[in-house]
Amino acid sequence: MKEFYAIDFGTSNSLLAHIDASGVSKLIPMDHDGDVMLKSLIFTPTLREWYFGKHAIEMREENDGEGRFFRSIKKFLAESNFKGTEVHGQMMPIEKLVSTFLKHMKKQADKATGKDIKNVVLGRPARYSLDDEKDKLAEQRMMAAAKLAGFDEILFCPEPLAAGLSIAKSETEELVMIADFGGGTSDFTILKVHNRNYSTDDVMGMSGVFLAGDALDGRMMKEFISPHFGSRIEYRIPFNDGLLKFPKKLMNILCSPAHISVLRERETWDFLKEIQTYSVNEEYKRQLSQLFILVEEQLAYPIYREIEKTKIDLSSTPVGHFQFLHPGIKIHEDISEGDYKESISEVVAKIKDSMLESFTQNDLEPKDIQRVYITGGTGQSPYIQEMLRNVFGANKISGGEVFQSVISGLAEFAKLQQL
Repeated sequence: MKEFYAIDFGTSNSLLAHIDASGVSKLIPMDHDGDVMLKSLIFTPTLREWYFGKHAIEMREENDGEGRFFRSIKKFLAESNFKGTEVHGQMMPIEKLVSTFLKHMKKQADKATGKDIKNVVLGRPARYSLDDEKDKLAEQRMMAAAKLAGFDEILFCPEPLAAGLSIAKSETEELVMIADFGGGTSDFTILKVHNRNYSTDDVMGMSGVFLAGDALDGRMMKEFISPHFGSRIEYRIPFNDGLLKFPKKLMNILCSPAHISVLRERETWDFLKEIQTYSVNEEYKRQLSQLFILVEEQLAYPIYREIEKTKIDLSSTPVGHFQFLHPGIKIHEDISEGDYKESISEVVAKIKDSMLESFTQNDLEPKDIQRVYITGGTGQSPYIQEMLRNVFGANKISGGEVFQSVISGLAEFAKLQQL
């Protein structure tokens, strides 16, 4: 039988499993320290040097940030306007950028297995985008990236379905909801669980939305941290008496960790420099100077790492303290649990609406669900879990394997291809 790799390429973390000819699956260490989980990070100080995962963080610090640092690159797959980015003076298409990451994973796995395995099952969100054309574009780009990485036979499996396949079979037929909350997407599958072999008929509903952990972090940035970077400045251009505010489009970029580097593009950069000149007071100018340091020194990752820590603190304390100290940047901000909960309420509501869409495909209702399995790191958020309890009842909520349920299910999907 053919051997496969199964790859869970995530917005925040990625894993790979090897499925041998006898159908035995095993997670392969991906990071340089032997960890099976590889943070979805890339750092390249020169065209010939590329580092991934925790190694990328270490080498970025060793090189004082000189080079290109990428995170959450999965987000760009569905953006039709994003063709690629400049890397060391050369334009690199998004497919090539993703392929460098997949190629590293394949290289690590081939080294561990001693084989050059060309068959792969790739996980994909239930929806890369609510727009059908953009969703199709994202999968095409992933297909191209996998081919560039050295794979020939490439199969896709929806991540929430994979999470369902990882659930132990039940002697009695049950209807379960698999809720997979990652860094970039929230995906949902309603699945009939039993003790027979699974088929597509067992999938009773599927939905997803491109909102998850990064969106929750982005709300903290928008409401509490971004003012330190000039998001609430006012400026007045010559020969115009009206006061102007920080553009909403640039605010959205600042609140997306994957997109902050876009602020360095010449036209945007020149505009920011111009509005600093026309800012109505010195404090606003100082705030924009902090923004320039953030962008120039590629500090998005450490800034959002502190946001993540503060978000976790708010799970157990009424007030979290955000602190970021760097030459030229000094931020102290106390954030109350109540204020943060209010700031993310719209995001949580949209995630809930997407989940409920999965019930419309077979005229089902939440009361028909016997069990709810939560997977993914963002599923540990108390606000997400509160939403699920309100919809299904606390007695139906079960915690699945937080980070490995999808990769386990992708391995199961690969085994089905061996039959």
